[in-house]
Amino acid sequence: MFERVNGWEAVEFWREKFGVPPEVFDGYDFYMKGESKVWITDSTADFGDEAEFETVGLPFLRVGDEHPKPTGDALQRFGSHATENTLDVTEGQARTFVEGDTVELETREVDLGYVVVRFDGHVLGCGLYFPGELRSQVPKGRRCSLTM
Repeated sequence: MFERVNGWEAVEFWREKFGVPPEVFDGYDFYMKGESKVWITDSTADFGDEAEFETVGLPFLRVGDEHPKPTGDALQRFGSHATENTLDVTEGQARTFVEGDTVELETREVDLGYVVVRFDGHVLGCGLYFPGELRSQVPKGRRCSLTM
């Protein structure tokens, strides 16, 4: 069963890591099912007191590991507001990234760890940056080949 939670820590993570202003999340509620994933919904949604669902809203943030991990869905929805730890990639790098492969990339523009990956102004998803490489975090079921 989902439990409504205070989303302050999740919102604070997005502010600190990606520079997303907290007010971007005004009008949203946060839920958890178990201890590993935070979900976000429009605050006008009414799930009732006794309702049980498999999912509610959008998976927002995975927690419980050493570092929280934003979901690709959440980055595609809210990543356009990010001002920090964003990587703009070339067309060739974008192709490699969405195919799920590691992109050879050296930059000092981002911190180590999770980053918002963009191409041509569009958020592609979550990447994991280490010196010299950007590891795609695109789920296997969502990987694709780009045609441009």
